Amino acid sequence: MIDKIKTDVDEIFPRIRDIRREIHRHPELRMKEFNTARIVRKELEGLGIEVFSEYAGTTAVLARIKGRKPGPVRAFRADMDALPIKEETGLPYASEIDGVMHACGHDFNTSIVLGLAHILKMEKDSLEGEVIFVFQPGEEGGFGGRILAESGFIERFGISYIVAQHLYPDVPLGKIGYRKGLTTANADGFTITVKGKGGHGARPDRGVDPIVVACHIVVSLSAICAREVSPLDPTVITVGSIHAGTAGNIVPDTATLVGTIRTLGEKNRKFVAERVEKLAKNIASGFRAEADVQIGYGYPSLANDPEITDKLKKAGEVFLGEENVLEITEPTMGAEDFAFYLKRIPGTFYRLGVGPCEPLHSARFSPSEEVLKIGIGVNATLALMFS
Repeated sequence: MIDKIKTDVDEIFPRIRDIRREIHRHPELRMKEFNTARIVRKELEGLGIEVFSEYAGTTAVLARIKGRKPGPVRAFRADMDALPIKEETGLPYASEIDGVMHACGHDFNTSIVLGLAHILKMEKDSLEGEVIFVFQPGEEGGFGGRILAESGFIERFGISYIVAQHLYPDVPLGKIGYRKGLTTANADGFTITVKGKGGHGARPDRGVDPIVVACHIVVSLSAICAREVSPLDPTVITVGSIHAGTAGNIVPDTATLVGTIRTLGEKNRKFVAERVEKLAKNIASGFRAEADVQIGYGYPSLANDPEITDKLKKAGEVFLGEENVLEITEPTMGAEDFAFYLKRIPGTFYRLGVGPCEPLHSARFSPSEEVLKIGIGVNATLALMFS
C-alpha cells in the first residue's frame, strides 16, 4: 500500500502545487477567506466528494468521504487564513493583495488536505470508515477553531479523532516532528489603562504621572514569573505596547499597556492573570492613580493525545523512514487554536519540517514546495494504513 501512496502523491503533486500557488497569490485575512473557500469547494466538488459550505455561518468548508470498509470517523483540519504582512519573497506567484501574505504556511496546509482528499478518492476501496476534511477560517486570532468546535460538527459526524499539521522551520525539510502531551501554551491577553492626572511637564508634582506608574507596573510584572510561579512551570508575561502622551512637556491623563500572558496547562493560567490585575491596581493605587485591567482569555494549551500521536508517528516512519521522524522534546510558548478541538476529542498536531528557511510570520517566508508531498503522504498513510 505504501508504494501505491507514494505513486499517488507524485501523480497529484503538480495539481496540488498549482492550487497552492493560486491560494498564495490571493491571500485573505481571518474570517474573510471567501476566494480560498471557493477554490477548496470547487476542487472537492470536482472530485465528487460531499461538501458542506459556509459551515457554522463562516467561510469554513467541510467535506466527507466514505470508505468501502467499516472503520472509525476521523478528521483532518487545515487553516486557510493569511496575515497582514507585505510579501518580500520575490516569487513569481507572490501575493497580489497589497499588505496581505501567507507568511504562516496556511496555503500549504489547505493544499495538503486537498491533496489528501485526492488520494483518498483514488484509494476509496482501501479506505476504512470515513474521513472528514475541515477547512477552517480564522486561525490567526479569529477563533475559527473555537467557532467550529462549538458548532456541533464533531458530534454530527461522529468524529473519533482529529489531526492537523503545520510547517515548522526548526525541523529540517524531509522530516516531521511529533510530541505527546502539552505542546503549545495558553495565550491570554491584557490591557491596562493607568488613569492619572495630567498637567505641565515642568510641574509634575501637581499631577499624577501615569507614565511613571506604567513603568513601575512593567518592571513589577516580571516578578510574577520570577517569584510567584515555580521555575519548573514555564510562564511568560510580555508588555508589547505602551501608549501615552502627545508632547514632551505634557503629563498625560492616561497610559495604556497591552501585553500577553503565556502559561502551560490550566495550573497557573487563572492565577497569573489574577496576579497581573491585582499587582497593576495596587501599584497604581500606591502612586495615587487608578488602573483599569481587562483580561482576555484566548487560545488554550494544546495537548496531543498519546495514542493518536503514536499512530501519526508510525505513519511517518512508514512513509519517510524512522530516521526522519523526530520527537519534539519541549513545548512551545506559542499558541494554536487547534487546541479547541482537542478539548473535545483526541487528536494530534504535528510539525512539518521546512528548515532551513526564513521564520514563520516573516515577509520572506518561502519554504520548499516539496513539503506538500511530505504532508500529503504522511496524512494519506495515516488515513489508509493506521485508521
